[in-house]
Amino acid sequence: MEFLAVLGMALVLPFLPFYVRELGVRELEDVKRWSGFIYAAPFSLAIFTGPLWGWLGDRYGRRMMLIRAVFGFAVTSFLMAFAQNVTQLFFLRLIQGGVAGFIAATLAIVATTTPRERMGYAMGILQTSLTTGGIIGPLVGGFLADLIGYRNIFFLTGGFGFLAGFLVIFLVREDAKPKEDRKSPGLFSNYRFVFTSPTLTAIFVSSLIVQLAIMAIQPVLSLFVEILWPSAETLSTMAGAVFGIAGFSSLLAAPYWGKRGDRTGYKKTLAIATLATGISYAPQGLVTDVFQLLILRFILGLFAGGILPALYTLTTLNTPEERRGGIMGITRSGLLLGNVLGPISGGFLGASLGMRSVFVFTAVLLVTVTFSAKNFIKEPPH
Repeated sequence: MEFLAVLGMALVLPFLPFYVRELGVRELEDVKRWSGFIYAAPFSLAIFTGPLWGWLGDRYGRRMMLIRAVFGFAVTSFLMAFAQNVTQLFFLRLIQGGVAGFIAATLAIVATTTPRERMGYAMGILQTSLTTGGIIGPLVGGFLADLIGYRNIFFLTGGFGFLAGFLVIFLVREDAKPKEDRKSPGLFSNYRFVFTSPTLTAIFVSSLIVQLAIMAIQPVLSLFVEILWPSAETLSTMAGAVFGIAGFSSLLAAPYWGKRGDRTGYKKTLAIATLATGISYAPQGLVTDVFQLLILRFILGLFAGGILPALYTLTTLNTPEERRGGIMGITRSGLLLGNVLGPISGGFLGASLGMRSVFVFTAVLLVTVTFSAKNFIKEPPH
């Protein structure tokens, strides 16, 4: 299910800046800025709705929240095919973020059904399914955009969302608890729990910085590929390959990072993965050929695959079971805030200082997370 939903979501990534241009934005600097807003839009509202959906899942059932999220994603994707201008596209992406949130719901279900000694591996497998969809999506989406046009991709995205929703209905089961046995604390109690815990606060901030760094490159990456790959007929296909290859190598590496965390500790794994990912970003801004960029992004993905499983596992280990859906929603809102600030920062930085500067910006932020993770995040003993 996660694979299909993320596959649909990732189909549109390589051509969004080109779709912005098709919707009437002509100046390159304006395309960069609007692309930043469009990439960030779904996460803007989700920052506030994610913790609410997580709390409702703890209280009334996480499976129900998962079904709602996937179908909400599917409907809004269909509507994007009918956008007549960039403002309509922006507001539809905004609404999509508010009604979706299927990743947090899935994380909560996995976290409450997996034993401690297998938690890192389970999170690694989940990340693998997300990453696989994230790999294939840009590759297929870029190819199909060149073949059938941008608008038709949104119909395909919605179709994958509906298929994922029906799979949840028929295949996903949740351990039922009598309503009176549900002891989910209040929504605002979850916020107090997170921000009075130094470790969960550090995880929240680390998640924010990681996603800000990674997402900063999204709105300018396709435009950067356009400079390196002059063939207009296959531009979206090549942009899809550049997006997807990091996901491919991340797919290969994610189970290893999960097992490594189970064996040597998730905090140490997080520090190593963020440091290596940051170092891998810097040379991408120096490339002069698209194939150099492909090689460097493959190397990047080998390390990036270890970051989110470690953050998710550390969140779970520092959270009581009855709070996990709500707390996961709040800490994921740190990721979502990074998803908002990253594309906007990258779009404006690329427009002001050039696209190559964004790679350096990303590298510096990720190296910073390494030191905050080592000093402020605590890992409960086995």
